[in-house]
Amino acid sequence: MAKLYSNELKALVVPESILDIKSIRQEHCHTVQQFNYNCVRLRNNRGETFGPSEPVELEFSIRLNAPLDAKTYYERLVDNSHSSFSFVFNATFDDNTYLKDYEDGMICEGYVVSVTEDFSASKGSKANDEQMILTVKVILVNTTYLGREKNYQSIFIYQN
Repeated sequence: MAKLYSNELKALVVPESILDIKSIRQEHCHTVQQFNYNCVRLRNNRGETFGPSEPVELEFSIRLNAPLDAKTYYERLVDNSHSSFSFVFNATFDDNTYLKDYEDGMICEGYVVSVTEDFSASKGSKANDEQMILTVKVILVNTTYLGREKNYQSIFIYQN
């Protein structure tokens, strides 16, 4: 029996920083199926962070529109530089399928350390019924939380 993955647009990922893009088409976004991000920081009594932070790993699974969409993530796996991933939550699109608005979001910069694929299709199904899930693990350099009035950045790995 085939697993049916969600097409609901509660969370989307764009494999670049949305602050650098003027317009984002819906077909360039991937539907997030699972998202795991655990960041623990030490804080003093005034709420300020102090001390070294532990490496933070981000793991997310996305439903790909087409198998070739995985190419971007595999290229980043073999690249030795960090790259950006933008997550937007409760996104809405206009009539021309461009991103119109979102509730909130975050831009994660980091090094891709793992990419795995999972295919699912029912027996006797047509090729377009096949669903591909890609799971990506990223060691984060920093995260920028996108707010309505201002953005907040957490830095995990300091770079010169």
